[in-house]
Amino acid sequence: MRSKLIRIAKILQVFTEYTRDGWLFLRYNGFSPLEPRDRRLSHKTIIEAHTIEKGLALPEPRPYFGQNKVRALLEMNAGWVPPPGDISRTMLLGALRDYRAAFVDTSPPDAALAAQVDTFLDTQETETAEGGVRGYIEKKSECDASAVAFLNARFSARDFAPRTLEDREIATVVHLAQRAPSQCNRQSTRLHVYRDRARIARLLELQGGGRGFIQAVPTLFVITSEITAWGGPQQRNQPYVDGGIFTTMLLLSLDAHGFVSCPMNLAITHSKEQAIKREGTIPKRERLVVMVAAGLPPTYPFRAARSPRWPTDAICTIHDHE
Repeated sequence: MRSKLIRIAKILQVFTEYTRDGWLFLRYNGFSPLEPRDRRLSHKTIIEAHTIEKGLALPEPRPYFGQNKVRALLEMNAGWVPPPGDISRTMLLGALRDYRAAFVDTSPPDAALAAQVDTFLDTQETETAEGGVRGYIEKKSECDASAVAFLNARFSARDFAPRTLEDREIATVVHLAQRAPSQCNRQSTRLHVYRDRARIARLLELQGGGRGFIQAVPTLFVITSEITAWGGPQQRNQPYVDGGIFTTMLLLSLDAHGFVSCPMNLAITHSKEQAIKREGTIPKRERLVVMVAAGLPPTYPFRAARSPRWPTDAICTIHDHE
């Protein structure tokens, strides 16, 4: 009888957790009037500027495509100065610079809008703007054996050397991980890094899956996603998609730089998530995605789980065989 009641309680808790999911998304998403204007404009500019970049990357872009997008971007950014460190302006300037250059020999369908673009670009520094498109790319379509060997060698470690990752090492690892793709380049993923052993222990006790090696973790990453980058009901789960892709790149970057790591799930209730945010001083507008324990490998031979994989044909369905 007791086990049945526990199962019923867990089923009922699903409804309360989804209700709290809905409220959190409503409160902090990109359409919420409760979110700061700077934050909303930054994310919106990045998303819309990336649509210009994607259009320019097509084999044969339609001349002066996306006129409404361009007009909306200019209106959004008129009189607005992004806060220091915000990438939305450099992305917008680069996108509009390359957009203008791509169709310089074609008469614009809207001369007034073209003049607005000129005015916007000519009053700001565009030479060093980082948005737009990359050209003259050459990529050989052949297997890189060393890359395959590297990917095949990755494993999750639960034993580490005691030294923590230094600031410069963290910056190097994260910089490479930022090559991870994200939907519309909105880059909603955020990282919180901890090296204080007592604080790491408290965070991992809340996480609940690190028993037996909590005290061995020298550096802990908590990967989150900023809800304000997303808007509308169809995007409610996208923070986890982007956060998951970024986490994979973070794990590979750690391996590439000689570190070992272990991703740790955050399959937790809202109450536990709030407790982790309080302990880690993580903003309420961010959703927790995953934790990653990281450090140098031990100086002695150590063990790792084999974690066998399903046969490829058990998970992969080819719908149109040769």
